[in-house]
Amino acid sequence: MSAPAGWQPGAWRGLAFVTNGQDQEGGRRGVVHEFPQAEKPVWEDLGRKGQRYSIDCHIIGDGFIARAAAFADALNAPGAGTLVHPWYGTMQVAVEGFTRTDSTEDGGYAAFTIAFVETGLPAPAQPSVDSAAQAQAAAEEEQAAAVEKLDEDFSLSEVAAFVEEHAGEIVKYAGAAMATMSALQGGIGPGLLAIQANLGLLPPGVQAQLRDALALGTTLLTAVQSIRVVATAGVGLIDGLIGLLDLGSDLPPIVGDTPARDRQRANQAALIQMINLATAGEVARAIADTSFTSYDEAVRVRDAAADALDALALRQADAGDDTGADSYDRLRRAIVRDVTARGGSLARLISYTPPGTAPAIVIAHRLYGDPATVEARAAEIVARNGIAHPGFVPGGRALEVLSSGGDANG
Repeated sequence: MSAPAGWQPGAWRGLAFVTNGQDQEGGRRGVVHEFPQAEKPVWEDLGRKGQRYSIDCHIIGDGFIARAAAFADALNAPGAGTLVHPWYGTMQVAVEGFTRTDSTEDGGYAAFTIAFVETGLPAPAQPSVDSAAQAQAAAEEEQAAAVEKLDEDFSLSEVAAFVEEHAGEIVKYAGAAMATMSALQGGIGPGLLAIQANLGLLPPGVQAQLRDALALGTTLLTAVQSIRVVATAGVGLIDGLIGLLDLGSDLPPIVGDTPARDRQRANQAALIQMINLATAGEVARAIADTSFTSYDEAVRVRDAAADALDALALRQADAGDDTGADSYDRLRRAIVRDVTARGGSLARLISYTPPGTAPAIVIAHRLYGDPATVEARAAEIVARNGIAHPGFVPGGRALEVLSSGGDANG
C-alpha cells in the first residue's frame, strides 16, 4: 500500500524508523467548579493539554540489531529531542516511555511502541561528547588487553617440535594476509616492508619471538597497526580491515586429544584471537579517523563493522571466552555510538536524473544553489558517479547525489 498524502519518513534524534501507525491524545486542561444552587458546573480553562503521540514503528533489515540498539539508546537519552513525526512533521518532544519487542520473523526486526509528549522548551544543550575519542580509547584498551591475554594463553614450554612449527606457520600466515591487505589498500612497498619487519617473517626471527609470548603479542599488534599507517585512509581501508577480521576462519581444525594436540589447538586459538581483537581495535580507530561523505556511507560502514564484531563475539562466547566476547561487544558499541553521533547530520544519498547533458557545475548549481560550495559539490558528483568528463554529464541517466540537507562531512 502507498503512504497517505502528507506522510514522511519518521526519525528520532536523527535515527530513522519504519512507521506502522500512530495515536494522538490532546484536549484542554481545566478545573470544574460546582457552586451551591447552580444547576450547571463552571469550567475554568487552564490552557491546551500537552499533545501526546504514541507511535508504533520498527527497525528491520541488514544490521538491524546494531541499529535497534542505537535507537533504544536514543530513546533513553535525557532531555527533549527532535522527532520527525510521519504525519505532523518536526517537533520537540520528550520520551515518556517505550516498549521493545524483538522477532526473528522476516529476517529479524525490532518493534517499538513509543509514547512521546510535546514540550514547549527547546532541547537542552547537551555536553559535547567526543565519540571518536571514546572509540579510540576503547580500541587502545582492548588492544592492550589482547597482548596480555596472549601472554596468558600461549605457551611453547616443553612442547613437541611440530607444535612450535605450527605456531610459526600461523604467524607467517597472518603476516601474509596483512601484507596482502596492506598492498591492496595502497601500501605496497612500505606496507610489505613494515609488516615483514614487524613479524620477522624471514627466519630465524619468527622462531626467536615465539618463545616470548608478551614480545610476540606486541609484535603482532605493531604489525596490525602498521596497516593503518601505510595504507590510504578512508572507507576502503575500513572495508579492508573488516575483511581482515575473518582471518583464521579458513584454518582447518586441529584433530586429536593428546596433550600436544591440545596445546597446538590452544595456541592457534590464542594467536587468532589476539590478531582478530587487535584488528577490531584498528577498525574502531579507522572509523573514528574517517570523515564520511554521506549518511548512507556512514551507516553502511557502521553496520558492516557491527555485524563482523557480533560474529566474533559469538565465536568467543561459544568457546567459553566471555572476556573476549565482551571486548568485541565493547568495541561494537563504541563504533555504533561514534558513527551514530557523527553521521546523524550528514546528507543522505538520493537519485537525480538530469533532463539533458550538462556540465557538472550546472547540475550542482541546480541541485544546491550555493555559490560557495557549488564547485566542491560538482567535483563530488563527478567522483561519486565516475563521470568521464566534468563538462559533459549525460542526461537521462540516474545519478547518485547528496541531498541538499545535512553536512557533507562527518
